[in-house]
Amino acid sequence: MTTEPDSLGLRSSATPVSDSALRFLFLSARLLLEYGVRSQSLERRLERIARHLGVNLTVVVGYRQVTLVLADGRSLHASAPELRTNVAVSAGAQNVIDELRQDQIDLGEATKRLEGLERMAPRHGRGVVIVLFGLAAAAIAWLLRADWAAIAVSGVSSSLGLIARQELAKRSVVLFAQPFVAGLIGAALGGFAIREGWTGTPGLCLIVPALMLVPGPHLINGVYDMLENHMQTGVCRLGLATGLLIATAAGVALGAWMVLGPATISTAPSAVTPLTLPLDAALAGVAACGFGAFYNAPWRVLWVSILCGVVGHGLRYVCLDYMNVEIATLFGCLAVGAIASVAAERRHLPFSALAFAGAVPMMPGVFIYQSIAGAIRLSAANTAVDPMLASTTLALSFKSTFVVGAIAVGLLIGARLASMSHRHG
Repeated sequence: MTTEPDSLGLRSSATPVSDSALRFLFLSARLLLEYGVRSQSLERRLERIARHLGVNLTVVVGYRQVTLVLADGRSLHASAPELRTNVAVSAGAQNVIDELRQDQIDLGEATKRLEGLERMAPRHGRGVVIVLFGLAAAAIAWLLRADWAAIAVSGVSSSLGLIARQELAKRSVVLFAQPFVAGLIGAALGGFAIREGWTGTPGLCLIVPALMLVPGPHLINGVYDMLENHMQTGVCRLGLATGLLIATAAGVALGAWMVLGPATISTAPSAVTPLTLPLDAALAGVAACGFGAFYNAPWRVLWVSILCGVVGHGLRYVCLDYMNVEIATLFGCLAVGAIASVAAERRHLPFSALAFAGAVPMMPGVFIYQSIAGAIRLSAANTAVDPMLASTTLALSFKSTFVVGAIAVGLLIGARLASMSHRHG
């Protein structure tokens, strides 16, 4: 719940001009916080526009809340009901702030635009997003070398899972119910295809719909906040992402158990869907496009997500001929991070949404699934543990962790290098 400036006793103690400035700062703080701007960037933007408006303040960012402390001791407190990812709203808020700083619009016009931004921001049609999201899932399944049946099932189940998430978002349900239900639907449909013998790559029917639920922007913002010494918000964002991942895993596990029982599913790829460099890059672009549309990136900037996916995954494909998957992923994500950082700076876009849309095809879904499946088998074995299974599960867990770490480190280092180059240029 947000707190309006008027409710903090600012009406009688501030001049009309100050009231207008404080109203604008309050709206800016709430929108930047709620729609995916990381903590340090949020602080800098608010402090710069405050100086432009002649307001001396200190910005304190917390989890789902921002406090603006004025020099005279008064304060404004803005909070967000949840952290969302909407590129159109985030970019719109940052554009309004920059236009005001450059005196392209006056304070009244800027405030009016912020007040109507969530309502007026362009939004992709629901059917378009559902289709593109399903195509993105099919592209990721193809990149993982699923067979044609698994590719089709992954696309359909991910689209249905998205519809379920959208419907749940309209109702007052627990936040974690959305990934849980979507994971349950994806696993149940994938399990049905496996049980009927439609696919020769059964594990990928379960893996891909789960990958479509990874809360990438929260993970990236959380790591970035910790890197920039915003530990409280960083830990909280990572905690939120972890909770969403656990909810997804629980939904997938329940859906698979309901249809298949405690079966062990092979994750071996298919030989009938080979990949070449052009095809690999094109599929990564389709996957990035689907996530960009899901994050409501306007058409005029959707190409940035596509470029990130094409360049990053294409580079990873080339590097795999010379190095292991962890290092190849690191190099691919360095490129994604650099491109996303430049685009975010020049076009006032949220870095986390751009970067994850480009990096999502590199998520080690197979390794994560194999390590979880191994852990479940170890748990069921009680004291009769197979040493080979234990060592394999541990190795896969480490490999998954290292690849995910390579994604995070690559994106952040790539972004830092691009920012340094931009400043020195």
